[in-house]
Amino acid sequence: MEKQKLVAVVIPIYELQPNADETQVLSYYFRLFESYPIIFMTQEGLDTSFYEQIGKEQGHTNFSFERFTWKGYQQYIRLLVSPHFYERFLNYEYILLAHLDSFAFKAELEPWCKLGYDYIGAVIYNKSFVEEYIQSSSLLKLLRRFGMIPRFPAQNGGFSLRKVNSFYKNSRRFSYVIKNTSIVYTEDLFWSLRLPQMNPFFRVAPEKVAHKFAIELPSEKAPDFEPFVNDLSELPMGCHGWKAYGYSFWKAHLERVMQTKLSEIA
Repeated sequence: MEKQKLVAVVIPIYELQPNADETQVLSYYFRLFESYPIIFMTQEGLDTSFYEQIGKEQGHTNFSFERFTWKGYQQYIRLLVSPHFYERFLNYEYILLAHLDSFAFKAELEPWCKLGYDYIGAVIYNKSFVEEYIQSSSLLKLLRRFGMIPRFPAQNGGFSLRKVNSFYKNSRRFSYVIKNTSIVYTEDLFWSLRLPQMNPFFRVAPEKVAHKFAIELPSEKAPDFEPFVNDLSELPMGCHGWKAYGYSFWKAHLERVMQTKLSEIA
């Protein structure tokens, strides 16, 4: 049996070619994560030649493709709460799931893995979005009624560190819940809010820890983070949804970070 490796970077792709911003992030990820295996999670039949070419141009020699059957967002969500997905990655202790609308300021995966959490995602500061999810869950509404609203912060899975064996076992154990209810309104809120209520041994990073890992900011909150973005040492490891939330704020900063980090790597 192959010895379990610590961590791989998993990037979901579903288009023949990403847009210009995503291509820029893709090229950057090939360089930033040059010492880690990169695995593209993609659909059956998708032509991946564009991604292969970018990888070769950036000099990354350890990337591969895992193909799954899904079509559309809802099937993608179902896949990420399925043991079938995590089974493919059981030879890794962790996976960093990183969409191309995420951004990593640093490639410090080992220290985060050593903390031992089952799930660390980008802290969601859009409270209305979280509230909508709570209202969609009978269990969470019941907990609120008794003053037991989850103590865990809602954390987006678009940039998240997942302990593979734990996700595999829990997706099997609670498959009846996943199959028979509408809990997968969004898979990341299921993992960060709902599952810890069903399995108290599932360890989600507390907000003060997760905030240092990654954030997802609505545009109105972005100015509060200006001082941190201007100091690379104060930044979290990554962010998610930078294009959807505060594009004009993030764009210039991310380009500056890319130039700085790539000059360090070169």
